Amino acid sequence: MKKQLVKTMLFDSTYYGTSFPYDEYVDMCEECGWTCHEEGSNGYWDDMARLTEDDWDCFKDNMAYSKFKGQKCMITGSLGLWHGNPTIVPVLCDDIMEAIERCIDCSYQIEYEITLENGHVEVQVHHHDGTNCFEIWLLSKKGLKEIERPKYDYEDYNPNRTWFKNIYGWLY
Repeated sequence: MKKQLVKTMLFDSTYYGTSFPYDEYVDMCEECGWTCHEEGSNGYWDDMARLTEDDWDCFKDNMAYSKFKGQKCMITGSLGLWHGNPTIVPVLCDDIMEAIERCIDCSYQIEYEITLENGHVEVQVHHHDGTNCFEIWLLSKKGLKEIERPKYDYEDYNPNRTWFKNIYGWLY
């Protein structure tokens, strides 16, 4: 059987604020014994934030069991800034979850989406200037050899497609 590349949404921080139907929220409140708040009220948004945090915790727990846990990876991509989209210097990480957390690390409220697409993890981080677009790639044997070679500076990393291997199937 031929290996298949999977395309799927892994986490969307905006789901409960934009796509979660109010009638499902009411049903959930009844099932969980929560106080149901009026749509758009402060209590409603507090509940949406709680649901998003719970989903994030669940995602992190699932990633702890990923078959790719502990495999070195590299972040490539670009920043969405008001003056353009500069390319980032590739960042080496010890694990996919570490890479994801580095992509979304921010001290202010942001929206982000994490997808498994075209053999790698994509992280889209939306902020006041635009959207940062990151790609997280697992390193192939050649990539692992290349990162072990002595480098003078991070700018010496010039990865090409042969450094990376595709993620087939699901992350966890």
